[in-house]
Amino acid sequence: MRFTTGGTTRAVGVGVLVLSLALTGCGGKKKNKKSKSGSGSSHSRTVGGATGGGAAGKGAGSLSGAQDAKAILPPADTMPAALRNVSTELHSRAKAPSVCKDPGGKCKGAVANGQVGYRSSDKSELAGYDLIVYRNETAAERAFAAWKSYAENNHHELKVLDGPSQGEASITYGYKTPAKKNTQTIVIFQGKYVATLDLRDDSGEGKTQRDLLTLSEVFATRMLQATRDETPSATAANVKV
Repeated sequence: MRFTTGGTTRAVGVGVLVLSLALTGCGGKKKNKKSKSGSGSSHSRTVGGATGGGAAGKGAGSLSGAQDAKAILPPADTMPAALRNVSTELHSRAKAPSVCKDPGGKCKGAVANGQVGYRSSDKSELAGYDLIVYRNETAAERAFAAWKSYAENNHHELKVLDGPSQGEASITYGYKTPAKKNTQTIVIFQGKYVATLDLRDDSGEGKTQRDLLTLSEVFATRMLQATRDETPSATAANVKV
């Protein structure tokens, strides 16, 4: 895999991955404090929530958190060409996720979240992204711990896989139910963010693990850029899946 940073390409593992980062360091320029929306697309929008920069109290939403989520989630032009058909429009909201099961602990301390989904033209491959923003890193770390425990102990439905290591911590798992047998999920913890990427491949070509590595690395890098107050710019636009 090749990782491009600030115009310099270096090998970092198996496969080919190009992460085009805007400037120096991990890449990307400093985010404009007046507008943290970063990369966007014609499908993006921010809805709901409180005004102001942070959570005002327990359960309060964060508009800046929603802007972070919108900036981190990959817009269509950062996806591989084969996965640019929008299945779920890019959106974010300044409030905790409304569905808090599997695991229940994922909503504790959450202030914003967002989603986006893409698919191939023949619908054989789908990538679903979800990002939860927490009031601080401690809340995010606790939520990830709950998620990890859920994945490791739900032997009836899930199977923990030897997936890529991303962010500060991550866990990858597959599903035992026939309906989701071709789906793999990776949950990534980075700073005050917990991200989930669901990848389904019904093509029969066995590309799930390879593509999950590529797409999750881009997702994790965009989160890292946000924690460094840089505009998320990592992309897999030039990667073939």
